[in-house]
This record gives sequence, structure tokens and C-alpha cells, in this order.
Amino acid sequence: MEIQNTQKGRTDSHAISPIFTWTGHPFTDAGLVALLLLSGKEKPEELTKEDIKNAVDFASRLYARKEWSSGYIHAMMLPNSGILMANPSMAKKRTPEAIKKNLLGLLNEREDPRAPICEICGRRHARIKPVYRSDFPLVGTGGVPNYFPSGKDGANICSHCLFLAQMMPLVAYRLSRVLIIHAYPYELMLGFHKEAIEDIKKSELASTARDFKRPENFLFEKLTEIGTKLEIGKLENASITLYYFVNNNQSQEMEVIYIPNPVLRFVAFAARKDRIGWANIVSMGWNKGCAKRLSKKPEEIPKSCSNDVYSKLLSGESILPYFIDFQNRKVNASWRLLSFYCSEVLGLDKEALEFIKGVADRIVETVEKLPDNKLSRRIRELERAEKLYQFESFFIRVEKDRQEFGIPEALMSFDDFARILTSYGEDLNVSWKTVKNLLLFRIYEKLHDRLMKASLEEAEVEEEFEEGVEK
Repeated sequence: MEIQNTQKGRTDSHAISPIFTWTGHPFTDAGLVALLLLSGKEKPEELTKEDIKNAVDFASRLYARKEWSSGYIHAMMLPNSGILMANPSMAKKRTPEAIKKNLLGLLNEREDPRAPICEICGRRHARIKPVYRSDFPLVGTGGVPNYFPSGKDGANICSHCLFLAQMMPLVAYRLSRVLIIHAYPYELMLGFHKEAIEDIKKSELASTARDFKRPENFLFEKLTEIGTKLEIGKLENASITLYYFVNNNQSQEMEVIYIPNPVLRFVAFAARKDRIGWANIVSMGWNKGCAKRLSKKPEEIPKSCSNDVYSKLLSGESILPYFIDFQNRKVNASWRLLSFYCSEVLGLDKEALEFIKGVADRIVETVEKLPDNKLSRRIRELERAEKLYQFESFFIRVEKDRQEFGIPEALMSFDDFARILTSYGEDLNVSWKTVKNLLLFRIYEKLHDRLMKASLEEAEVEEEFEEGVEK
């Protein structure tokens, strides 16, 4: 079997394999990931001619099966594909050998200088005729919606990029739509799609992503798992984008879910430094109705239910309240994780964070001298502060407590008081309510046992009072 040596411009049975490179396109990069994972290689330049042939053999054997051709490729990605012979009418002619011949034929196609440059890789001339959605997902044809950047009917794509797109189904995850996780640095893609190849080797069917129904839930699950292996310092310029699409004769739809870099680094940090804390935070976000409905099958909750923590992280909203269990007056994670989130995701200055922590410690120093019942009531004033003036009043009362106990230094200076009330503005992410949550976090961290004891005593008193009223 010959594979054209594109470096030397000759055809030779002993020639090296074509040189594939990362293109930045999710579908071709996913195809390259498939080649690397099947060959056990980490970089495109390490691929050999034998690696390509083995990957083609593996793919052709699977694609010839009805479960892949009609039930997956034709139904979800490449309708009526002539290359992969996915149209149901081609069933009698569809064999591993025929598909293999088509795939290797792409690599042996000679470039025509009359054709435009490939719109994906920019390195080779495209095929003479535009490529349509039957061979490359979502590029459109006729009146069908077109998701390709050029916005025209079909796309100018070279045979090598087209070949990579045919390998893409091997690492795609099959949910209700097709999921591709596109990441940079590209080594991240290997980690995210390795599971897909492993599933195929076990069942010879496309990976169902552990039966997750929501792509973002699966992504966060995967990110938490591989986060322990990621060095935070090397993720400074990392990015992840989910492409969740369907491309068949009935519909062409795509949802693009972008994972902000600070969120990526935060989840990786949580996985390495406080995985239990991160699990506690996530558990607070599950949709209550869905979680209640699946209470007898708790393992299904992460797969099927929406999660407010994930949604807010993706939309740039604060998840600070989820670090705290207000009902049980305890923290869900370590101060270290909270500090990383505030500085890296919310953008709170580290100096400001330490200042707020210091104020919280002085509050604790004061209120811990109160008896349990008064301690609980004093902290409840802070918990129930919904207006700025209520927040201000809490500090005034604590200052009076300090004076009564003869604590020598003031809780804070006038300038500090003004700073904590106004310097963070009314931004949704960094406002006085953010300061309030940070104070409560530190107070709960230090005084949880006493606060819970007081809460239990208050509940018992209320219960006795209610029983007396009934009598």
C-alpha cells in the first residue's frame, strides 16, 4: 500500500507518513487525537506510516458495522457519507476493505495548484470541488445551515484535513448529540479523549460518556479527575471549548460551551489541593427538583441534573455562597481554596483578601467572649444583613462588644471601615455582599462548634415554647 510522501513529492512504499499538524479546528484536531491515542504517541511528528495504516484498519473495521455506519455516523455526523459509505443504501457494498481504500485514497490524492488553499490548515491546496456536510460536519450544502467560518456553500478543504475529519468519530463522545472537547495545549485533548478510545476497545461501540446527559457535567467530571495531573503554572494560557452538535438530514445544530481559563485553573487547583471541598461545593449546586426525583438513584444525579455551580462558573457569576453551608453554619472547603477562587476567578486583590481575613479574625476575637446565646444572635445579625445599613450596624455592635470587654485596639479604623463598605463597589462579584460572605466563611471556620451548639439550644427553646403555647 502506497502513501504519498508529501515532503519529497514522490510516491514510495517506504515513504514516511504524511505530516499532520494541529490546525485549531475541533474536528480535524480530534481526528489527530485519535491517531495519536491509537498509536500511543504524544506528538504528530512522531506518527509513522505504520501508525496511520493501523489506525485506518481499526477505523474501517468499526465503520463497516451497522451500529457505526447508519446508527451513528449517518444519523449524527456525516449523513450520506460516500467516503465512509454511511448511507443505508450502501450496506451491501460497505466492507472494511472498501472503507479502508477510500480513507487511504484521500492520503494519496495529488494536490492541484489550481485549487484554493485549504481553509483549515492553510498548508495544502484544497480539493477541486468544495467539501459538503456529508464528508465534513456542519459546512453546509444548498439551503442547509452553515457553521463554517466562510459562511458559504461547502468549504475548501484539503484531502489530509478531510482524512482527519473521518477519524474524528473514534474520539467523539455520543450523548444526545456528538461531543468534542477541544483544548489547548493540545496535550489536554489527549487526556480528555483517552476514555473514548478505551471504551471503543472494550465494546467496539462509540463511547457514551458514562451515560452523562449533560456535556458540561461530563466536562467538569473529567476535569476534576485529570486535574490532579495538571500543573497549575502550565495552565496560564490553556483553554477548553466544548462543541456539542448534531449533523444529519433532519437537523444541523451546534452549541459551543467555552470554559474560561480562570475556571479551568480553579477546578484543577481544587482537584489537587482540596478535592473534598470541591465535591462539597458542587453538591450544593444540584437542581433540587431533579435531585429529589433521583434520590433513590444518587449516582444518576451528576449525569442528569443541572448544577448551578457549573452554570455560574461558565457564565462568569460568583459561586462564593456555595463555599458556605449557611444552614449548618460551616464551611464547605478550605480557606486556601477560597483564597485561590477569590484571587484567580473573582479578581479580588490578595492584599484585600488578607485584610478581610484580618477583620474576620478580630470579629472572632471579640464575639467568642460572648455567651453562646448572645454569640449566636450576634452572628445572625451578620447572616441576615440584606441591606448595606444592616451590614454597617453589625460592625458598630461588634465595636461596642470590644469596648465592653476592654479589648485595647479598635475593630478597625475609620479608613478601614470605609474601605470594607465602599471600596469594592456594587459589582455583582466583588461587593459588600462578597465581603459579608468572606467574613462568614472565616467566622464559621473558627466558631462552627459553638455556633451549632447555640443553634441547637435555640431550637430546643423554640420547641418548648411552641409546646407550651399548644397546651
